[in-house]
Amino acid sequence: MRRTVYLALLSAVTIGLAATLSSGSARPGALADEGCTNHSLRGAYGFAVDGQAFGTSGQEVAEFADEGRILFDGHGNLTGTGTESLNGAINPIVFAGTYSVQSDCTGTATIQGGLTATLRFMLVEGGQEVNAIDTDPGVVAAGQIVKQQLAGCTNASFKGVYSFASTGSAFGPGGEAGDVAAFGRIVSDGRGHTTEISNSSFNGLQAADTQTGTYSVNPDCTGSATSIHHPSGNVDTVNFVIVEGGAEAKFIVPNPGAVFVGTVDKQPLGED
Repeated sequence: MRRTVYLALLSAVTIGLAATLSSGSARPGALADEGCTNHSLRGAYGFAVDGQAFGTSGQEVAEFADEGRILFDGHGNLTGTGTESLNGAINPIVFAGTYSVQSDCTGTATIQGGLTATLRFMLVEGGQEVNAIDTDPGVVAAGQIVKQQLAGCTNASFKGVYSFASTGSAFGPGGEAGDVAAFGRIVSDGRGHTTEISNSSFNGLQAADTQTGTYSVNPDCTGSATSIHHPSGNVDTVNFVIVEGGAEAKFIVPNPGAVFVGTVDKQPLGED
C-alpha cells in the first residue's frame, strides 16, 4: 500500500504554538479581491490530520494520523517535517513537493519523499489558512493547515489556559483495539510545566483524571510534551506545532498504538 503524507489537513491536536518565516499577509479577503498567485501561499504553517486508506475492494486497510510543519517558499515549492502514525506505528516524516495557486485562490499540491500525497486546496482568511483534501485514490482525508505567525519561539510562547476535544483510535498487536475520545483543560506556566484536568472515553468506558507535565518549545515553534496521569501513573507524550501566533497548537500523540491528533485552543486574554 502506498503511504501518504496526508498533509495540510485538519484544523491542523495537544500543546504548543508556531513560527512563521514570512511577513504578514494582507487584510482578510484581499487575496480573493486582487487574485491569488503562488506568492499568496508562503511562510511556515502547521497541520494535524487523521484519516483512512481503503483497498481496491473497498475495505479499510489502514488508519493514519500526521502532524507537522510545512514551509511554502512563495514560488511553488514546499518542504516539511513531522510525525506519522500508521495503524499505531510511529515514525518521523520528511517531505518535499510543489504547489500551484490559481487566481481564484484554489490550487493543487504534490508531495514527494518517503511518503506521497496529491492535494486540492483553497486559501482562506487572507492566506492565513488553507482548506485541503487528499485526492489520491483510496484515501479519505480532508482538513486545514494554519499559518504559524510566530518566530523565535521559547517555552514562554506557550503560556496560559488551553483546551482541546479530540477523537482517535488505539491499535494493539492484533489490530485496532478501540476508539478514543478525550477532552482536556491545560494550564501552562510558560516555563515548561503544565497541569491538566481531562475526561476520556475508550470504547465508551468513561474516565476522568488529573495530570502534571513538562514541555519544551523549539525556536521554530515545534515542540514536545510529557504528562503523567494521576493516580494511574500512565504517561502520555505529545509532539506539537504552534500556529495562529500562539492562539492554537496542532498535536499528535506519538505513543505506540495511538492514532490521535488534534488542536489545542487558547482562552482569550482576561479569561486565563
